[in-house]
Amino acid sequence: MPKTAQAPVDRAKIELGRTIGEVSRAWRFEMNRRLKPFGLNLSMRQVLVQLQRHPDGLIQRDLARRLGIEGPTLVRLLDKLEERAWIQRMPGVGDKRRKYAVLTPKATEQLQIIEQLTAELRVLMMSGISADELQAGLNVMAQIRNNLMA
Repeated sequence: MPKTAQAPVDRAKIELGRTIGEVSRAWRFEMNRRLKPFGLNLSMRQVLVQLQRHPDGLIQRDLARRLGIEGPTLVRLLDKLEERAWIQRMPGVGDKRRKYAVLTPKATEQLQIIEQLTAELRVLMMSGISADELQAGLNVMAQIRNNLMA
């Protein structure tokens, strides 16, 4: 393939990489801005959503892995959530050294707020995108994810 034909593709790949980063940062910034009035932040949101997806709780090590954070960072975050009575840490059955994080009933209100704010932000993010464009973008992002995870 001649270099002139390759150059636009290379530029598009570079621009797509930059745009993915910019979208990620913009989403985090906007989500944090919307959560702040409720005493929440994105890190808390991520923990609460993961625990909502796993009603029996998660071992702290597994939760840290799912969130892509280090254990000490998670412990500080869990301390804050436990102070607010949104989560509870419980010893594992048969191994008291293992700590499970589980949601408390008090977290229900925060999860409803999170779901509402997430839905509103999703509408804003996706405005002006057709169903076909959305599917094409999803296909591209899925392939990028699969390439990275291979």
